[in-house]
Amino acid sequence: MRWTRVLAVVVASVVAITVVSLGSVMVGAQPKVTIVHWQHFHEGRATALKALIPAFQGETGIAVVTDLPPYEQYFDKLLAALAAGTGPDVFQVPMEMAEQLINGGYLAPVPESVATTAEIEGRYLRWTTARFKRGGKYYGLPTDVQHLVLYINNDLAREAGLDPTKPPKTWDELIAQARKATKRDAQGNIIQAGLDTRYKWAVYTALLYQFIEGPVIDAVAKRATYDSPQGIAAWKVVEQLLRGPNAVDSPRFMPGQRKFELKRAVFYINHPVARSVIARIGPDIKYTIATVPAIKGKRPIAPGHHWAYVVNARSKNQEAAWRWVKYLASERAVRTWMRVAGDLPSITELLPAEPDPVVRESVKLVRPVDYVGVCDPIRNDLFDAIALTTRPVEDLVREAVQKENTCVQQALR
Repeated sequence: MRWTRVLAVVVASVVAITVVSLGSVMVGAQPKVTIVHWQHFHEGRATALKALIPAFQGETGIAVVTDLPPYEQYFDKLLAALAAGTGPDVFQVPMEMAEQLINGGYLAPVPESVATTAEIEGRYLRWTTARFKRGGKYYGLPTDVQHLVLYINNDLAREAGLDPTKPPKTWDELIAQARKATKRDAQGNIIQAGLDTRYKWAVYTALLYQFIEGPVIDAVAKRATYDSPQGIAAWKVVEQLLRGPNAVDSPRFMPGQRKFELKRAVFYINHPVARSVIARIGPDIKYTIATVPAIKGKRPIAPGHHWAYVVNARSKNQEAAWRWVKYLASERAVRTWMRVAGDLPSITELLPAEPDPVVRESVKLVRPVDYVGVCDPIRNDLFDAIALTTRPVEDLVREAVQKENTCVQQALR
């Protein structure tokens, strides 16, 4: 979803936008501050958010009203509202939107009365706040901190003759094991995926940030670099995974369904937060968590990503909104995000509280992503094109980079 597309639909969208940053509303004879909060829906995080609201309201007297649209609708709704000068008091955005929103004047800085710069820098993992700093001020506090790990269905792996206690260490090993675990019917159609690739972002991001040694998105030059030889090599691995008679998955196999959680895939690359979804949909699945495979002979890399809670620059209750954000990023809340949603801690001191040793140790392998703007659909389309067409990968990548360059330039203007 590009910014220009959003601007084009603002006139049509603004009529439908009914939630505006709220001021004080009357409750009985006393005014009560109400904060409107938006974030996209995710099963585990919605449950955690619901658990946090009553305590905050009880302690502060500030009411919180939430709106959790589906991920597929979230950015259209949010960006249209912001462009129209309305929108919620507090909302959640991914790290790659930081520059776009700060440059556009859509975010209010954290007031010193709520959290000082020194407090923020001493409390949180540095990479989870860096992109939201501008001119000595911070414009967001971290949430939904994630890196990538590899999930293995133990029973299905053993059924395929694999040992889940000896997970694949390299991409070559993962491809070989996934091919061995893939099942087909008499017509050659996949009926069990060796690797669930439905979370496209996780697969190609794991590859791009291992194969490309420099920036994947060069913010200074305002261009993508994954059309370089290193980038092409990464996309060629996607080709090995998804093309030809040895493909380990296909977008046509169980489209829109959770293959791993439904026991129809052996391997799966996702964030630690996927644990909460697996627990809900496939509670009887016995699985192993391993580090994401590395390039042979190189140190493994776990691409890191986070979202941030931010405050609308047009909010009439910025102080109260930032108090809510600070609460959401507090130790009490972070422990809830970890326990209920499966998030990684954003607070440095809470890293030892992560119960899974692989998830915990993989934090040391984090390389933060440098994506810019809401450009993921371009790479997702490239991923599908590699899977569903026979066109040369180099041509597909070249076209995608041209589109991403435009997207990045629009985000950084």
